[in-house]
Amino acid sequence: MGLVDGCNTSPTMKMILKVMTMTLMRTAIKVPEGGFRDKPGKPRDFYHTCYCLSGLSVAQHAWSKDKDTPPLNSDILGSYANHLEHVHLLHNVVMDRYNKAIEFFHRAV
Repeated sequence: MGLVDGCNTSPTMKMILKVMTMTLMRTAIKVPEGGFRDKPGKPRDFYHTCYCLSGLSVAQHAWSKDKDTPPLNSDILGSYANHLEHVHLLHNVVMDRYNKAIEFFHRAV
């Protein structure tokens, strides 16, 4: 089993991969002045900042029992001030906006 095989990954391995991913994002590709970059040595940009923050949000909320349960302190790397709003995994918008859009379009039908 390789690290990319998520189907058979144990909960312990998933936690290790999550921490490694968050650590990489916060140390190697985060720019001190703000924002994220593709990789060390590259400039920061909006695209990578958006998707890195989304990935961090998904990682933080991956272990929540339900959509209304905030992540535990142990699910957030660093202090709780690093907590991000929960984003929809497929649509990449915060859940509040996603839910409002769903309500709007269900009323329109």
